[in-house]
Amino acid sequence: MKLIRELHETIKEDSKLIIFSDNKILYDQKENTYSFEIKDLNPIEQSDPYLAIAIIDNYYIYVLNVDSDKNILGIFMDPDSTDFVDLRQILGFLDKSSFLLTSRASILNTWAANNYYCSICGNSHSFNIKEGAFECRCNSTPKYPSISPCIITLIHDEDKILLGRSKFFPPNMFSTLAGFIEAGESAEEALIREVKEEVNLHVSDIKYFSSQSWPFPAQLMLGYFCKYKTGDILLNDAELEDARWFNINDLPIIPPDASISGQLIRSYIEGRLKL
Repeated sequence: MKLIRELHETIKEDSKLIIFSDNKILYDQKENTYSFEIKDLNPIEQSDPYLAIAIIDNYYIYVLNVDSDKNILGIFMDPDSTDFVDLRQILGFLDKSSFLLTSRASILNTWAANNYYCSICGNSHSFNIKEGAFECRCNSTPKYPSISPCIITLIHDEDKILLGRSKFFPPNMFSTLAGFIEAGESAEEALIREVKEEVNLHVSDIKYFSSQSWPFPAQLMLGYFCKYKTGDILLNDAELEDARWFNINDLPIIPPDASISGQLIRSYIEGRLKL
């Protein structure tokens, strides 16, 4: 997969489309696919150039945003199995490359939608082909896709792990703790601060695990393990409705493998079971 950011006046042949509407992605449950060919869709008309985000096996991947009142499903597409869904609903079914591509599509779709006009003078942006970014004559700073760095961490204490629950989670689902990195902070400093703010615990032995793009709306999640040091759980803000210690042999519902949270939890458990 070659990642690109290009605007094309027309959609090139041998291409596929990832389509959004009202922040939802078009998904065919029967075919288990989120990418579609132009020949299978009703005519799509837009005045703006088409945003190409990747090249896979010599075909282009475009991301499109359509109005919710437009019927884009072709005559051979089943409306009972193909509809716009929340991206979160399908992430758990995707492999690593598909997770990357749909995340990128969502992030760049939002980036393009928010950069039609200059925030300083209000005129339409132009597109700098060399930089792959929007720009305006009144300001020399190109508008690249913005990414917000976040930490996400699994707090462990031998055979126990600490998981938190947001009020937006499905019933009985718990996950690892996460938070945005403040200006001037290192990732490790942000981790220590976020854990203290959210659950009132002190941690040590911070070890990097992996990173992952997270498209809600545009984050880079930096994953870490950290060891419980001192403190009792005390919820200090409204971000979590619950946080508990769980034995690794008696867990609640946890996020799927597709998410870095699920990967952190499963990786730690696998490591403990080898001891």
